[in-house]
Amino acid sequence: MRRKIHEGMMMRRVFSAAAIAATTAGLIAPATAASATSGWEPYRAAPFTTAGVCPFTIHGDILRDEEEIRTVSTYPDGTPKVQEFRGPLVIRFTNESTGRSAVRDVSGFARLRHRKDGGSVWHFDGGASVRVPAGSRAYPVGWYILQGRFTLIVAPDGTRDFRSVHATVEDLCQTLA
Repeated sequence: MRRKIHEGMMMRRVFSAAAIAATTAGLIAPATAASATSGWEPYRAAPFTTAGVCPFTIHGDILRDEEEIRTVSTYPDGTPKVQEFRGPLVIRFTNESTGRSAVRDVSGFARLRHRKDGGSVWHFDGGASVRVPAGSRAYPVGWYILQGRFTLIVAPDGTRDFRSVHATVEDLCQTLA
């Protein structure tokens, strides 16, 4: 199921919101080779399996990944403060109980600000795959695919909230059920 969600509608929804894409779940690791001229480095997603957000276990296979990352600024200790991500990412999501699958292109651009408290703020322009754990304020527990422009706030405890959502939203749990 896909639907267009605007900020006003979002505020009226009761929600509890990937890992972001696979990124906030720690499913993506930066590659070691750096681009000498632009500061962009390859960034690759790993296949993943997760339970607890849909009534079934979801497996993700990475079909295309040409993402890049760069660190825009750092904290005094050298840890990243602001990072940017760009590029193609296509994932096949599979319901491990039924074998039903869906391929989603979550390519785009994201700017990530790491907060000192352990949380983060993501600004997306394009696609994202978002795992929404219990206790979040955004959507019911589940896995969502968003396409458009939106901001995701990840609290230090891992719960999520969305702001300024101008995107289509797909409930992947319903799609794969």
